[in-house]
Amino acid sequence: MKKLVTIGIVMLMGLFSCKNAAREKELIQKEEELAKKEKELEAESKEMIEKVGATELNSTVQLNLIHCENDKYTIRVDRLKSNEVRYMAWNKPKSNIDKPDLILLDGEIEKQGSGGGYHFTFTNGDMTYVIENNLMGESIDSMGVFLRILDNGKEKVYSKMKDLKN
Repeated sequence: MKKLVTIGIVMLMGLFSCKNAAREKELIQKEEELAKKEKELEAESKEMIEKVGATELNSTVQLNLIHCENDKYTIRVDRLKSNEVRYMAWNKPKSNIDKPDLILLDGEIEKQGSGGGYHFTFTNGDMTYVIENNLMGESIDSMGVFLRILDNGKEKVYSKMKDLKN
């Protein structure tokens, strides 16, 4: 009889042990799923914060002067309520609802002759970013918005941009 009770207890312990192992495995799996979901929510939250930040950047704008793009960049030049001129650039495929990849302040505006057109110049260390808005030119190809990027005065990029403002 004692043997039978002992065997019964051992069998019950084995049964509970299997149930506990299965339950423990299930709990570990749920914990991993929750950790994964938490990471996804953190990433979504970070993205939303960046988009809100980009929206706040637009609330300081008095006047949009240039909004253009090419195959690599989307660029905005704005006159702010503080009267500063700001350059913002997004590397594609980002758009202007995302946080800009580059923000430069204290831009200079230079009027080009009596025919019209403006150059907007911004510096960042050795780099100079110029947005040319050529309203007149010798040919149709020389008119429009152009991006010029200089590194220590040496031209690295010169690209005609698509004007998104008009």
